[in-house]
Amino acid sequence: SPMYAFPAGQDRGMTVLALMRHGESGMSIPDEARPISANGRDQARRSAAWLAEQGLAPGHALVSSARRTVETFHAMELRCPMTATEELYECPGRRVLDEINGVPGDVDVLLVVAHFPGLPEAAAQLDPGAELPGFAPGAVVLLELDDGPAAPGSGRMLAWFTP
Repeated sequence: SPMYAFPAGQDRGMTVLALMRHGESGMSIPDEARPISANGRDQARRSAAWLAEQGLAPGHALVSSARRTVETFHAMELRCPMTATEELYECPGRRVLDEINGVPGDVDVLLVVAHFPGLPEAAAQLDPGAELPGFAPGAVVLLELDDGPAAPGSGRMLAWFTP
């Protein structure tokens, strides 16, 4: 059962942020063309199953346009819409927050599939006090966000999972 419960039908704008690193990828040149490996697909499926166990169904996914991140999202077999953007490729944590703030409308659970080191930087900015895990391939970190824009100090780490 989930380790925490989310109030049903709560209308608070964006509530939960799932920051996920892409699954393990093979080597390729150029870097953005690196495909996900079979193990990476398994990692993505395990992380998707863990999110489901937490009772979390992403309403939207924001995904780096690199091949390995897009393939990670598809391997998760989620039903939500996905936006792929080059802005999440090779970007600092602050850009990750900017992209999150650009998602229109109310999204209860937002999934972001991107890269190291932008993701750990973004998580550390959102919750500076959190003891963050290493962002191994396929890892997911859940944060609860305050109302308003994602900004430094506006999040609290809830849980994390490494497949």
